[in-house]
Amino acid sequence: MGALTGPHTAAFDQPGLCAKCGACSVVCPVFQITGRESASPRGRIHLLTKLSAARASTALADILCQCLLCGACKATCPRGVDIAGLILAAREELPTLAGGHPFLKLLARKVLANPALLAGAALADRQIWQRLPSASGLRLRLGLLGQATPCTADLPAPQPRQPVAKAKGAGPATVAYFAGCQATYLDPDISRAVDRLTTRLLGGATKQPPGQTCCGLASHSAGALKEARRLARANITAFAGNSLPILTSCASCHAHLIRYPELFSTDDPWRLQAEEFSGRLREFSSFFCAALPPATTSPPTPPVPAIRVFYHDPCHLRFGPTITAEPRQLLARLPGITLTGLPGGPQCCGEGGLFHLAYPDLADRIGQRLLTSFAALNADLVTTTCSGCLLQWRRLTRAAGRPVEVLHLAVLLDRCLP
Repeated sequence: MGALTGPHTAAFDQPGLCAKCGACSVVCPVFQITGRESASPRGRIHLLTKLSAARASTALADILCQCLLCGACKATCPRGVDIAGLILAAREELPTLAGGHPFLKLLARKVLANPALLAGAALADRQIWQRLPSASGLRLRLGLLGQATPCTADLPAPQPRQPVAKAKGAGPATVAYFAGCQATYLDPDISRAVDRLTTRLLGGATKQPPGQTCCGLASHSAGALKEARRLARANITAFAGNSLPILTSCASCHAHLIRYPELFSTDDPWRLQAEEFSGRLREFSSFFCAALPPATTSPPTPPVPAIRVFYHDPCHLRFGPTITAEPRQLLARLPGITLTGLPGGPQCCGEGGLFHLAYPDLADRIGQRLLTSFAALNADLVTTTCSGCLLQWRRLTRAAGRPVEVLHLAVLLDRCLP
């Protein structure tokens, strides 16, 4: 590759890295919308092989950042090329991150790295946005605030982290719980539902270490590897001192947390601690699928109104740790629920974390493609376990004027269990 001297240089010099077959382009959400070769995984690999310090332009950074990091390309690639991993490596070395938007660098490195600031940012969203006229350029320049307002309108006002009260009837802690930023600050109904479900189905309480912080996915996605490692060390330390399984309720958090060992070199003392931490992780739907009794064939008493539910597969559970059957098995055990699905199979919603902030138009076009397919299902409710997907679905359905409820799977499960 030439002039770059960072730790990932060798990865870009692998001979025969890409067979140029184009299988990745077929499944890439961004390429499906734009049709540009430079926006395809194959095109990005070609650019990576030509990358040098002299060529590390803003335009190149922009192309490399127009990636959702969904993982569909690797899952389809006959050679198993980790294209998203290569792009992350390039982002770490490029001087311009996330399309060159300074606000996004601040978001990834400052706000999301400090959960207390996240609560303040969400509150500022509510206060500042009301004062901006609809034509204000700040609605575009402030990305996060503009995108967040429609999808947080139905959420309770964000609160600082509070100790979780033990659910009534709960025994000693049976699981540790990594709540994540959304369930802690933006949508605490999720963490409350998880706590109640743990008590009802396991007879114990959830243990939420006060030292836990953001999982670090946003920082890692932006190429801020030093910050991602700092957050990983903080979470590993917070959950140390016991052997409880660590329950996660956000698909994206889970997919990143389970890869903590990859953040540290094999000779780093933190590597072993990261492996022990990731080995304790339990994803929400698979964990409660094992805990929930099998569905009964007798009709519920009293009768439960029937609702049509669409489960949205987060990309982080489709292409990371593959968890697709368990959420549906869980929903199939709930009374009154009829599951629906897209005829062509799951689709990306287009949120992509920082992606929807840097490229709101692309994110919206990907989302609209999904919404068009979804409309034919006549579903009453959408559920998923990814924080970003929840926000995107709320934004999309609200903008389209569709009376569809969007709930986290934990909240739906807590509501429907007799």
